[in-house]
Amino acid sequence: METVVVMVAGLVDHDIAVRVWRDRPGSVLVRHVAAETCVRRWVDGIVTEVDLLHNCVSCTVREDLRELLGTLAGHTVVLHLDPLLEPDAVRRNLGVDVECVITVIDAATWLDDALSDASMTTDQRTVAQVVVAQAEAADVLVLQGNADERTLAVLDRLAPGAHRCTPETVVVCSRTRPRMMPLTPECGVSTAVFTADRPFHPARLNDALDSLLDGTVVRSRGRLWVADEPEIALHLESAGCGMHVGEGGPREGKTTQIVAITLGEPEAITGAFEGALLTDDELSFVDSIRKLEM
Repeated sequence: METVVVMVAGLVDHDIAVRVWRDRPGSVLVRHVAAETCVRRWVDGIVTEVDLLHNCVSCTVREDLRELLGTLAGHTVVLHLDPLLEPDAVRRNLGVDVECVITVIDAATWLDDALSDASMTTDQRTVAQVVVAQAEAADVLVLQGNADERTLAVLDRLAPGAHRCTPETVVVCSRTRPRMMPLTPECGVSTAVFTADRPFHPARLNDALDSLLDGTVVRSRGRLWVADEPEIALHLESAGCGMHVGEGGPREGKTTQIVAITLGEPEAITGAFEGALLTDDELSFVDSIRKLEM
């Protein structure tokens, strides 16, 4: 028998993992909770303290799970994650397939959290980066409380195809296909899509990135081509007022693409990035310099 893992995440108090465990006779309930110097792990109520690796909770949980899952081969494991953990960070290189990711959200406050600039007290992430990543990874979204139409429209774009339910009707299932993001505006929620076949001016790009941090953008992702890094693709990711830009590997093709879920005007985003591209004169100058270097 193969090991089956059901992962339950969420920055809220909930009993969904226990419900799933009880509904699956013979399954094993595993919970990790971060402490100051360790991670406490419960396996069907038996607690073990695991020393932190690299001062990183995600790394500690991932490495601990690799060993633990080896001892639980053939079982269904219901994994209740620490509220601060993002499912994708835990299941990366885990060595087993995750059948389903269930994310529990506070439907009444989730959108405010997803747009906020509040910082986590435990690390350098923002609250928005945590709640957006948790929802984005979900096969099943459990909504505690009532969500307004705008929140539902955002979730349609952030986790397209995810099954939505209440705590009383939770199910374990994979996300339906196809996972297509709606592009038509709905309830004031839009998807801004920007593509270009020329590089950005680095200084103007920094200014354009501010358009993603004005408190109206829930999530953006992109691969950027910048004039002073011609061989490298930069990876862009933002949630609320938190952003990360870093190397995304060798650049393939001469294109930039940015997709953003916004409650603002999508034209403000696409216009800002359009203005950050090299002009024809700047592009000719850069091409001339490169020819002299060859």
